[in-house]
Amino acid sequence: MSIFDKLTALALIALHSFSFSEEKNFLLYDLNTEQWLQESGTLCDDRVSPCSTFKIPLSLMGFDSTILIDENSPKWLFQEGYVDYLPIWKNPQTPQLWMRNSCVWFSQVLTSQMGMQRFQSYVDAFDYGNKDLSGEPGKNNGLTHAWLGSSLKITPREQIFFLSKLVRNDLPVSPHSLEMTRRILFLEEFPGGWKLYAKTGSQALENPDLKAGWFVGWLEKEARKVLFAFYLRDTEVVGGIGGYRAREAAKKLLLEFCSANSL
Repeated sequence: MSIFDKLTALALIALHSFSFSEEKNFLLYDLNTEQWLQESGTLCDDRVSPCSTFKIPLSLMGFDSTILIDENSPKWLFQEGYVDYLPIWKNPQTPQLWMRNSCVWFSQVLTSQMGMQRFQSYVDAFDYGNKDLSGEPGKNNGLTHAWLGSSLKITPREQIFFLSKLVRNDLPVSPHSLEMTRRILFLEEFPGGWKLYAKTGSQALENPDLKAGWFVGWLEKEARKVLFAFYLRDTEVVGGIGGYRAREAAKKLLLEFCSANSL
């Protein structure tokens, strides 16, 4: 077999093993040096629904408005009629559990207590995405649904810009709200002394068999902060929850970064 035939065979193997069933988009940004460390995918500047990654700004709003008190209070009970897509959402939820369980109804109770005027003022002050809280056309449900595959949209790059303001304490909210939000976003220790703070987001697309998923947050090691945004969108049916798939795919990339920057 000639060298040309060998290279052709290897290329065909690689092409066969590469998945075209989902679009993956990844941004990695060093906050200290203000440099983009990695960028891949074609959707990094496309606005899409934030889904449950919007719990990050909602947490800041909730603590700043004193509706939320600390990690463990208030404790809200499930009520008939609340969204119960996941069985765990029927359990009592605290701010810590809300973030960990990604409980939709807790977010909706929070925004309902906040009211649209205050809600919109926070989104405007945060300069979050397109700032559109109108909700689904004709349904007047923006207060409880704007971020759930509806009117509010944000790009992966804008997610980074928002997170940079959070990490730099450069948002118009109380120090307590910043600290509490960081606490409930902490996920785990990574190799080399890195700490991971992050949130998933999941969405069924117009074809409900196709999913989208987010994983956004930051890595922290002493004074160094590295922000990331990972967004995937199915082009073929893959199955599974989009946010969970995004989290696992992103963690592989983040672990590679941590291993290469362990000193």
